Amino acid sequence: MTTGQPSAPDDARPLVLYVDDERPNRVVFERSFAGKFRVRTAADGREALDILAAEPVAVLLTDQRMPLMSGDELLRRVKKDHPAVVRVVITAYADVEPILAAINEGLVARYIVKPWDREELDQLLRWAIAAWQFSRDSSALQHRLLETERLATLGSIVGAVVHDLNQPVVSMLMNCDRLADLARAVPLVARLAEGAALAPRDRELINDLVSELAEIVDEVAHSANHMRGMTADLHQFLRGGQRQAGTSEPVPVIRHALGVCQDVAVRARSFLRYDGPDTLPVVRMSTTELTQVLINVVTNAAQAVGERVTGDGGVVVSATVDANANAVRFEVRDNGGGITPEVLQRIGTPFFTTKRQGTGLGVAQCQRIVGKSGGAFRIASEVGQGTTVTFTIPVRPDA
Repeated sequence: MTTGQPSAPDDARPLVLYVDDERPNRVVFERSFAGKFRVRTAADGREALDILAAEPVAVLLTDQRMPLMSGDELLRRVKKDHPAVVRVVITAYADVEPILAAINEGLVARYIVKPWDREELDQLLRWAIAAWQFSRDSSALQHRLLETERLATLGSIVGAVVHDLNQPVVSMLMNCDRLADLARAVPLVARLAEGAALAPRDRELINDLVSELAEIVDEVAHSANHMRGMTADLHQFLRGGQRQAGTSEPVPVIRHALGVCQDVAVRARSFLRYDGPDTLPVVRMSTTELTQVLINVVTNAAQAVGERVTGDGGVVVSATVDANANAVRFEVRDNGGGITPEVLQRIGTPFFTTKRQGTGLGVAQCQRIVGKSGGAFRIASEVGQGTTVTFTIPVRPDA
């Protein structure tokens, strides 16, 4: 077998281990890369673990869906027993959720989508071997390199999701416009119902339609516009640019965010309340970003209250003008179980989370958005008493 690197013996080169339960895939991989890298293949996770126990492996590429032992299970075992191995998962576009979970748990640094491109995979293998070689000089350096790569990988996934989300969001907005037109007929429906012989339940439905439809349409349109703003921001960010800083009126955004989070609060058996003035100065943050920050913070607070045994707590959002800082000061207080000092110290670190289904990116994103606006974001907590999140946003100069 030719090595492609005659200056080094074959057994001295870093080993690439490819795991796939389908033999044709293993054959193709060997024929494609055995001339450039030292390659071994395995038909399942158990065989792969035997190879890992017998000799050092630089890079592990594993299929996601395999019998006997899944790719996730194999990756967890390798992360625990062979942490220096650079791990890559091979999957399909339909498997976005497990990819995100694997990245979030630090199981993989990169992913490859089937059918893989030979040139792309060649570049990935060269990068992975270089990353593994860093571990021999500095494990901390390799850790930072892999963390950076995880963020870049998430960015590529987000790009695909943003692209797919755009069309349904546009459709929602168009339907909201149409619903707003139809809502103009509600007074006519009410007048027709007045003289009609209706059953009590039918009349109740008509009354609900008259009193709630306009508000519901407005709320759905607000949420759809928020989603559209988020996708536009993400699209611009992924292209390497930045949208022009926007402004927003805080009180309507607060009320909308509380409405969005109401379902979380109900399930957590907690209440949500705004405690502040009806009007506040316009702040230097877009409606989309302020909504995003408030929804993240209020959701976390409501979930913390839901973890109480009695479940009878609540979340209070307040906002005041800080004349000294020329900013609006937002405060979100909950009386949940609080956060230990050890966990509090790590909150905001990307990928760190105490939630089973969390990504560890919510607070980090809030800190980034607030910091970008020129404001400050702080969390104070006491175990058994609750948590208070405070952030400031500068006031628009002419506000």
